[in-house]
Formats: sequence, C-alpha cells, structure tokens
Amino acid sequence: MMFSIAVAAASAGLRGLAQPIIGNLSSFASRYVGVDMAREMVDLETIILPQLNLIIASAESQPQHVNNIVQKCLQRLKVELSQAEDLLDEHEYDLLKHRMKQKKLSVFSVHGQCQGPISNPFIWVLSNISSLSPHNTKMLNHLKEVKSILEKARNFLGVLSVATQVSADTAGSRVIQDTTTFREEKVFGRDKDRDSIINLLFDPAMVGGGNSNIKGYSSIAIVGAGGAGKTTLLQYICSDDRVQNNFHVIWVCMSHKLDIHKHTTEVIESLATEETPKIQNLDTLQRKLKNLLLEKREKELLLVLDDVWFEQRHHSEWEQFLAPLISAEFNKGVRILVSSRSKELPSVLNCRKTVSLEDIEENDFLTFFRYYSLGHVLIGNEELEEELQGIGDDIAKKLQRSPLEAKAVASRLSRMLDVEIWKHARDSKQLDGNIMENLLWSYQRLDPQVQRCFLYCSIFPKGYMFHIDEIILLWEAEGFVSSNGRSERAEGIARQYFYELSLSGFFGKQSHGKDSHVGYRMHDLFHDLAENLSIDDGYRIETEENTEIPQFVRHISISVPSLERHAASICKLEQLHTLIFFNPVADIGKFLKPMLKKLKKLRVLSLCFFSSYTLPKHIGKLKHLRYLNLERTSISKLPKSSCKLYHLLVLKMNKKVPKTLPKKANNLISLRRINGPLKDVRNVGMLTSLEDMKEFQVKKEKGYEIGQLGSLTKLRGHLHIMNLENVQNRNAAKDAKLQEKANLDALRLVWNHDTYKNNNVDLEVLEGLEPSSRLNELAIEGYRSTSYPKWLSGCSQSLRSLELLNCTFLENLPSNLQCFARCRSLALLNLTELKRLSPLPENLTSLKFGGCSSLCFISKEEEHGVNPAREKALQPLTSSTELETLTEILRLDGSELEQFQACFQELQYPVSTISARRRDVAQLVLPLTLRRLELSSCNITDQALSECLRSLTSLKDLALLHITTLSALPSKQVMENLSMLSSVGITSCRSLCSVAGLGAIASLEKLAISFCPSLELSDRRILPSQLKEVTVRGCTIHDGFLHDDLPFLVNLEISKCRTPSVLQVGAWPSLKCLKLCDCLDVCFLVGLPALESLQEVQLVLPNLGADSFTGCKGNWRSLRVRTSSLLHDLSELEGFAPPMLLTIEGCQEPDFSLEGIQNLSSIVGLSFMNCKVQSISAMKDLASLETLAFFDCPLLISLPELPPSVQYLDIIGCQILEKRCRSRRGEDRRKISQIPQVVMYE
Repeated sequence: MMFSIAVAAASAGLRGLAQPIIGNLSSFASRYVGVDMAREMVDLETIILPQLNLIIASAESQPQHVNNIVQKCLQRLKVELSQAEDLLDEHEYDLLKHRMKQKKLSVFSVHGQCQGPISNPFIWVLSNISSLSPHNTKMLNHLKEVKSILEKARNFLGVLSVATQVSADTAGSRVIQDTTTFREEKVFGRDKDRDSIINLLFDPAMVGGGNSNIKGYSSIAIVGAGGAGKTTLLQYICSDDRVQNNFHVIWVCMSHKLDIHKHTTEVIESLATEETPKIQNLDTLQRKLKNLLLEKREKELLLVLDDVWFEQRHHSEWEQFLAPLISAEFNKGVRILVSSRSKELPSVLNCRKTVSLEDIEENDFLTFFRYYSLGHVLIGNEELEEELQGIGDDIAKKLQRSPLEAKAVASRLSRMLDVEIWKHARDSKQLDGNIMENLLWSYQRLDPQVQRCFLYCSIFPKGYMFHIDEIILLWEAEGFVSSNGRSERAEGIARQYFYELSLSGFFGKQSHGKDSHVGYRMHDLFHDLAENLSIDDGYRIETEENTEIPQFVRHISISVPSLERHAASICKLEQLHTLIFFNPVADIGKFLKPMLKKLKKLRVLSLCFFSSYTLPKHIGKLKHLRYLNLERTSISKLPKSSCKLYHLLVLKMNKKVPKTLPKKANNLISLRRINGPLKDVRNVGMLTSLEDMKEFQVKKEKGYEIGQLGSLTKLRGHLHIMNLENVQNRNAAKDAKLQEKANLDALRLVWNHDTYKNNNVDLEVLEGLEPSSRLNELAIEGYRSTSYPKWLSGCSQSLRSLELLNCTFLENLPSNLQCFARCRSLALLNLTELKRLSPLPENLTSLKFGGCSSLCFISKEEEHGVNPAREKALQPLTSSTELETLTEILRLDGSELEQFQACFQELQYPVSTISARRRDVAQLVLPLTLRRLELSSCNITDQALSECLRSLTSLKDLALLHITTLSALPSKQVMENLSMLSSVGITSCRSLCSVAGLGAIASLEKLAISFCPSLELSDRRILPSQLKEVTVRGCTIHDGFLHDDLPFLVNLEISKCRTPSVLQVGAWPSLKCLKLCDCLDVCFLVGLPALESLQEVQLVLPNLGADSFTGCKGNWRSLRVRTSSLLHDLSELEGFAPPMLLTIEGCQEPDFSLEGIQNLSSIVGLSFMNCKVQSISAMKDLASLETLAFFDCPLLISLPELPPSVQYLDIIGCQILEKRCRSRRGEDRRKISQIPQVVMYE
C-alpha cells in the first residue's frame, strides 16, 4: 500500500493529543513556575506544534520505504506525550485535593455565593503559591523532561528533509461546522434489487420443499464485496411497507467467529415483549427461542443475518445455532436474509437464492455522490456549485462505484466547500488506491479530536450497537473533548463529534430491540481501519488463549469468561486508561483488587456482574478516574476511599439495588452524572459540576438547606424538591436560584404539612422558587395557600405540562390558564376547595381531574330541572356514608387497607364542616383535542359524562376512578362516536351498574374493570371482539360474559372475583397470558387445553384441581401457582412439559419440597413470592436453574443447597435469610459465594 497504514497508525491521534497537552504545559508553566520555562513552553506551542503537524502530514503521504524512521519517531513521541498528559492530570488532581483540604471549594459566603468548580486548573491563580512549593518542584522536573522530549522532536524535524507546504485539503479544513440534525439517508440504484428480493420473500416455494430434512425455513443470500452496500440494501428491504406489514423482522449483526449464545440471545431479545432474565445455559436458551417462535404466529418471521463469515470447520456450530428454527410446529416457517462477502455459506442455511450484488449504474452512483457532497448544503453561488459538481463527478469516477467509499469521501468534501481542496482531492493518488486507502483519506480529514474519538471505538466488538449518550461520556472521560475556547458544554461538543462521524459514514443508524431504540453501528471496514490505526493504543481480549498485549496499550476491553490467563499481562499495563468488561467474568472478584493496585492511571472502569456488595478500597487510589460504571453489578455501597476520586465525572450504579453513598460524597467535586441517592448527601451544594440530580430533600439540619441548590447552576433534566415546609421564608427560597437554572426541563415542588391549615408562608416560599422561563413541566404538590405566585402567568408560553396536586386551599385555577398555548398535559387532583373550572388550554391532549369535592358536574338539562341523579350528586357528605364506602371496599379487597389509611390521614376537616358544605354545580366542557382523560373521585352525573364524552372524537384513553355518583356508562349511541378510543379503565365506582355501552366501541383494545361491587358482568355484548387485553378485579362474573368471539385477545386477568365454580375459558387463538388469582369459587377450568398460544399462566386459585389441566401439553414460558401439591399433580400428567419460569406465590406450607416433582431440571427461573415457607428442599437437582428469587418470605430461615448453574439471586424482604447470606460469618454465605450477581435488601 503506497500510503502507509503503519505511519498513519504511528501518527494516529497524535495531533489531537499534542495540541491540548502542549497548550496546557505552556499555561501551567506561566502560572506555577519560572518565566524562562514559561517562555520556552510558549515557543514549543507556537513553533514546534505547527512543525509537528507538517511532519505528520508529510509522513502520511510518503511511500513506505521513506518513512520507517518517521514511524518509529512518531510512535515514541506519542508515548512520551501520553505520559506528559498523565503528569498534568496528576497535578490537576493534587490541586483539587489541596482545595478540598483547605475547604475553599464551593464554600458559601455570607451572601449565599459560592466559588465555581475546578474546570481547568491551569487558569487558577492561587492566593498562596508558596503553599504548593513541593508541587512546583515536582512539576518543574516533569516540565524539564517533557521539554527535553519535545526538543528531540525539534531536532527530528531538522534532520528530515520534509516539505514545508502541507496539502491544501488538510490545512485549515478541519473546523467542524455545527450540526444538530442528521441528513436524510437515501438509497440510490437499488430499487430493482429490493423488489426482486421482496418478491422472493413472498414466494411460497421459499419455505418447504427442496431439502426434505429442512422444512422450517430457507434463505436468500446477498453476496458482494465489502462496502458494496449489502447492509444498506438489507435495511432498504426491511423498511419497505410490504415487509413491515407481513413480517416480524429480527436483525442480527454476525460476529466473525460465530457466537451461538450471543446471537441466540439477540434473537430472543428482539422477539420478547418484555425484559427476559439472562440465561447462560445454551440448551435452555434455545428452548426459549423455540417457544418464542411458536408465539409469533400473527406474522411470519424474517431473520436477517448481516455480514456472515463461514468456515467449513464451523459447520456444526451453524447447525446448532439454527436448530430452533427447524420446527414442524412452526407452520408458517421462517425466511432468512443473509449478507456475506463470500458465496461459500453453511449448507444448513438452506439457501435457495444467491443474489450477487452488482455495481449500481454510473448515473445512479453520480447522483449518490452529488447528494452526499452537495445535496444538503446551501452554497448560494450557482457557478461555484456547477464547478464543484463537475470536480465531484471526476472524484466519484475514481471510487469504483463503492457506496461506502463514496459516502465517506463525499461527506468530507461537503464540509470543505473550496474549489482548490476539491481539485487536490481529484488529483490525489491516494484516492486511486483500494478501499482502505480511500477510507483513510476520509479519516485524515477529520478534526484531530474527532480522530481520537473514532480510534477509541476500536476497543468495542465488531457489530457493537453504539448509543450516543453512552459513547460521548466515555470520550469526555478520556479527555478527547476539547472546547477550543468555546463556551459550549463538553457533552455538547462530544455530541457534535459523533454527528460528524455519522454524517461522514463512519457510523450507520439502526433501530433495535422490542422498542425500536435507535443505535449506531460501525461498518466492519471502518472498524478495521480504526483497529489498524490504533494497534498500539487499543486492544480487545476476545479469546481465552494467551496473547501478547502491546506494551503501551492504553485502552482495553474484555469479553472472555475468565481472567486466569490474562490478569498478569493486564496488571503490567501501568499506563492503562480504560478497562471495560462487556461480559460476565467468573473470577473477577479474585483479580479486581490486584488490578486496581497496579492500574493507577485508569480513567474509565466499567464492571460487569461483580457479585460483591462494595468495591475494594483501592478504588480511592485511582487519581485519574473519571467514569465508573457499576450498573451491571451487585454493588450497593461505595467504600470511604471513593470520596477521594476528585476527578470523577460519571458514576453509574445498579438501579435495582438500594444504594448508599459515603458521608463525604460531597468531596466528589467534579461529579456531573450520578444515579445514586444524592438526597441523603450533606452539603450537596459542594458538587458544583453536578448536572443530574433527580431529588433534593429540604431538612431542618445544617447541610440540607434549600440554599444548597443555589450553587448547582448546571442542573439539567428533572428536579424534585421535597419537604418545602422546612423553608422559612421567601429569601431562603430564593437562595435555591431556580430562575438561573435554564437547563431544567421539569420541576416538582412538594410540601408535606402535618396540619390542615392555611399557611401564608407557602405563598412566600413559592414566590421565591421562581423557575426559569424555559421550564417545560411544573408540578406543585401539598401547597396550602389560596393564591398563585405572580411568576406563574409568565410561564404561559413555555409550560407543556402543569400539575396541581393536594393544593387544598386553591379555589380557582390560574386566571390565564386558557392562554397556556403550549400546554398539552394538565392534572388537577385533590383541589378540595376548587369552586369552578375555568376554560382550559385549547390544545390540551391529556387531562387528569379528580378529588375536587366542592364541584359537581351536571348536564345542561339537569342544571334547570329536578333529577334524582342530580340530587344524589349534590347530597352532602356524611361520616356514615363514607364509612359504609370504606367498609365495602375493604371487604372486597383487604390489600387496599394501607391506601385508605393514608387517605384518612389526609381527611383533617371536621365532619361537621364537610356535612354542612354544598357542592357548586357546573358543566364539564373539555377541549376537543383531548386524547387522554382521567376522572377520579369527582362528582359527575351519568348525563354529564355522556354530554362531555360525546364530542371527544380524538380520545384514545379513558380512565374513571372512585366516582361514587356514576351508575351507568354512556349509551352505545354516544360510545360509538369515540372512534379512536382504544383503552378504558374503570376502578372503584361503587354505584356503577351498567357498562353496556362498551360493546359499541369498535376501536377498543384494552379494558380494565376493578372493584365495582354493584356491577355484575353477564352480557357477552360488553366485550367487543377486537379486544386484546381484558382485566377484571373485585367484580361478579356470570356465565356468558367470557365468550368465544375474541380472536385477538392476548392477555386475560381475573382476580378477587365472584365466579361460577366451573369457569369456561374460550377458544381464544391469540391468548398468550392467562392470570386467574384469588377467585375462591373456581374449582374447575373448562377449555384450558385448547389455548395453544398460551405462554404465561398464573393460576393462584386455592380450590383448583389438577384435572383442569388434563390434555394440556404445557410448553408454557412461565407458570405461577400456590401449592407444591398442584405442581406434583401437573408433573404426573402425560406429556406435560414444565415451564422455563416457575413462581410460587402465597404458599402457606411451612416446608416446601420439590422432591418427586418430575422434569423440573429444565426450569431456568424460580421465584417465591409472599410465602410463609420456612424451609425449601430438593432444589439442588434443578440443573438448568440460573435465576432464583425470594420476595417477601419473612419466615424463610435458611437457603437450600443450590445447583452450580445459578447466576442471579435476589433476596428481597426476607430479613432472616438476608442476614444469613450477607454477613461475612453468615451460615449461608458460602452457598452464594460463587453466584455472579446477588441483590439483597429488606
């Protein structure tokens, strides 16, 4: 290769590394050491650095035989500059430490002001330089060493005869233009290929026939060279409406070496509708996949295997990978689309058609190049545009019609709209080379900092799905993000870097997962380029074989199950900056401590499945650490030493584990992002760099004052401030300086008064808590004043959401509420003194209204006449009627006790006052734009509800909760007008007797009716045939209600209901989830074996016998039962297959035994919930068990012997068992010592 990748690798990232380091050295010298040294460092910055850029540019353009010496020198220079970078970083740490010891950081003055964070130590002027004299002496020695290294570079430049004229297309062309959106991706010249392949997908002959041994699937292969556009064509096919409407698409980016477990898991995650537990056993994993395939019968399956690599010796592995697809039970079959660079593919793929991807037509290719070079920019000069287009066409003809090359080159040219630059590119011999040299050309024209960011991505596995929010934090932690004098946040600059790479084709956008999250993948050729250029800087450990790691590697990722063969080599890398674990490592607990002792230069540490509850104390020695990711670990507590991580920017902890932070967590003065419990941290105002703080609790203790928020000027996103009753006055509230927090999107202000009195201080405090005029969401809760703050009217042009909750003295809504033009969501809950409902914002789409007991809504007709319903709605409340209501509800469902106790605590009004009050009447007039309406605990007549709903033709969701005045839903004539209504929920409407109108809602898909004691469900016409989800709780169900004509029903739940003793379940072909719980009357189920699509079964019915299961084949994904006897009976049924996930709920047996229950060896997950069991036996034989959980089993006194297959253990709400497992000397500690992830809390 004429243009040496080796030299490019030696210089890779050097520009981006040298410029900020030399600049920082110069700045440091001018601040802290002698004038002479400062002058010399300035010379290095102004003279050496430009010459260094020249030598790099020249070396990259020389033939290989000229630049071997150059290569070695550049490599050495990069190593020395990297070491200088660490020295500077260590000195910055010392300065941070010094400021902490002197208590000069963020200390509040008398006026409530605080000093800013240490964002750049080189711009400080310390008040007492002499106090740092030891540091000055140490750094002076370091500066001399660095100066000597750079002088060698000066001599090196003098020895070599290099051109002093850098090429026009690299000089001054690397300024990144601001980019906030991605251009629309377009495909050119592939319509015929797309249509022909889609036609093949719909060809019946593509499934079945051919190979008699393979009847479940067949494949179509797209074969072409790297960069020819295979992946783009696959995406083009999959996004077509014909495919989207007929197939469930599963996309798998294949690894070079087939990873059966990884790719099977990816297929499962794409198919599953909910989060599934991690499964390590491959047999169990594939059985789960087969079950999921059987579920997906509404559409055919299209499996896309992108970038397949195949060697004959891996044929058996391919057979194993595809085995779940060979299923006679899956009668629709599976289509497979394959892309590959080779026509040699596994025979097991049953490939019926191979499409060799030809070059796109020349005219299409020129159009493609023009689009990415000029199609999205405004030049404003027609003559210039024509000239650039002509030059661009010449460049395009050099690129061999490769879409990847064309996009990479064209995208870079679009950022350099200069004729001379384009001409130089046209005449460049480098673009006459192969595809890697053309991609290298594009890389070399990136900004130096962006180059470093791109190279860093080489430590991620090929095919890795990048997420912007993840990768930019890593770039920032590594120090790759340079502001270059801009005031923009580092995160914003890093985001621009990512956009730059994506616009240039280095990343391709791709949706993934069940929620179609947007991610980005790097093309394999770009990944190869990054790997080649960073060969001495980044390294991936992906095999358990012993490999030699380059001496000066700074970034490592690990994807092996054990560190036994690699730990010693890793510990020798004392200059290491990055250590990322992508997969669980069984022996990480053994090697983490010695690693932390040796790897003191770490800036990024990301652990995976570390089962200990805390980190080794040596974590506090990592002076450079900026990014600590513990999300996939069991760690719930950080050691005290972690408070010395003064550089730490990002701390991620497991969201499912209760977390505690050390008392001195406020020392983490650089911290920006954290998902830990900051509300418990004293003097949180010291964390002046903090951007992410979900919750702050005001206390009457020093260090928890509202003024702590004043110094947190960088807060973003959502902020929830609690216990505002502890704020004394308006001035104290103003110390929070909410008005200055322009980046806050949502604010929730909460008072928790213990008395039911009008509090004049609340208004003063709320006035002082004025937020920024850019706030989008505002919630005010527990506020006790009759007036609104003056600033609220000023938010009318910004607020999108407003919530008023438990503001029990407000009598009116804001006077200008109708003028809140951008407001889409409004919640008015428990405003007990509200007298009238003023006009609402006209563009409102969501309204929650309830608990406004002073208001009664009636119809126009009722307003002027006498009507029994009106009189009922207007009758005063009495203590006796409320007591009857409460008694009735508690009789139906005792689990609501705590909820009603909380309600009673809020009812502070004397009963005599309530009884004397008459309600004000009004009509409920709502905006026609409403899509979601929730009415709760309000007084509305049947006619008023009918009148209100009649015109809401855009309504999609309707919820009616705790409405005692409602006796019937609107008629069918009203309901059939609601043509978009898809969800209806009715809860605790005690007088409701009729819901017949539901049957007229043609669009209804989800129905939930709960605890309506007057409602008896018997009419089959209540349930429209298009329903997908039905939930009935606490009601009476008669024969005939559950009819067979529900072909789309997916989920059915019936709990705490009175029912016939023999319950008929229909032949519902789509039913996947059946939940029948706490229905005491049910003794027998009819029709259970006919539910062939059933996957999740919950039958917590104390009187149900096993004879209901006769004829059932099982094969369910999950089963939930109450007793071991039912499990025994089920296991003895002929042909019954146990589920993968088993849950025991509400079991009253003191001694629960699995002994004698057949075929439980295939169970993957086992849970015990709300049980009174004291001991469990015969669990050790569950050979496939990987996930074990105990929830609220307080009597369980010991952990049974567990099989070695267990990977995840949750012990929650089991105080005795937790103590035996958590304590170092606990009796059951040894039983969990080898489990990778353990979560325990009360």
